[in-house]
Amino acid sequence: MITTQELAKLAGVSQSTVSRSLNDSPRISSETKKRVQQLAKQHGYIFKEKKKKNPSLFNKGGIAIIIGDDKIRAPLELYLEYLTNGILKEIEKHNFYSVVLPYDASHDSFKHIQSVIEDGNIKGVVIIYHHYHTKLEDYLSKINMPHVYTQYFARNMKKNLNIIDVDHFTGGYIAAEHLISLGHQKMVTLTHQGSDFEERTSGFKSALEDYRLPLHPDGVIATGNTYAAGYQVMESHWHQIQDCTAIFAQTDLLGISVNNYLFDHGFKVPEEYSVIGFDGLSEGEYCRPQLTSIVQPIAVLAESSLNRLTFLIEQKDTSASHFFIQPQLLLRKSTAPPR
Repeated sequence: MITTQELAKLAGVSQSTVSRSLNDSPRISSETKKRVQQLAKQHGYIFKEKKKKNPSLFNKGGIAIIIGDDKIRAPLELYLEYLTNGILKEIEKHNFYSVVLPYDASHDSFKHIQSVIEDGNIKGVVIIYHHYHTKLEDYLSKINMPHVYTQYFARNMKKNLNIIDVDHFTGGYIAAEHLISLGHQKMVTLTHQGSDFEERTSGFKSALEDYRLPLHPDGVIATGNTYAAGYQVMESHWHQIQDCTAIFAQTDLLGISVNNYLFDHGFKVPEEYSVIGFDGLSEGEYCRPQLTSIVQPIAVLAESSLNRLTFLIEQKDTSASHFFIQPQLLLRKSTAPPR
């Protein structure tokens, strides 16, 4: 096949002129373009087929993501960052553009959301907010705005809502059951505030009850949802934790902090203490040993949320649906039978 350099010599023009002529640049005269293109065909130059632009890209309008203001302040929760990115990708796949709106339930925050929805071409809303807010729900329902709640909602929430979430109760149950299957009988869990954490704790307790194991007197320890908070609570509650053989940290970040605390204090994981997290993030691979975890399938959660929302938009459907995705056990290296 002839090259553009050889074509340039044949046509008596520069190589850049050949390139522009082959790409039909308006900067090249019609006469020159025609001569170069004819020479290219005569000498077997293979034209690359141009990708046609998708005229429908993003012309469906916008999808607003309403997210708790406390959740997008630095440092952003790792899991939430992955979930939001997953939803943004799904919005783009469905040919919508995205608008992220922080929300703190204040009057000003609510008015800002109203103005964006009413002034823009917003077709639907994804809500990632720790608490159900009646004012927001009433407003979206009144203007017939299709919306789904993603994450942070209990299974017994109002029936007239569209909820896409992980079954946190089952996740807590799986974590405890895994530890029990290894032979652990004394275990604690580090938890946080919110309905998702409450359900994880309930699942954890339920597994102990089903296997007729007593809950440790200090078996449920509340902490913040940061690495520093997890490390600090291990220090302040070590007297309650030390006689256990397994720890269920209800986020991967807490699990990593538990792993590191034990390492820093001369304890071996999983030989002396087993540790299991919750989220299934890739960051769990970077601690030593790698963190066993309960996976929240982010891709499935994001895809299901947008599939449901686009159905509501396109079908103008007003029905409600609760869809809870089953979490799964991710075996790595931080759990083992007790000594």
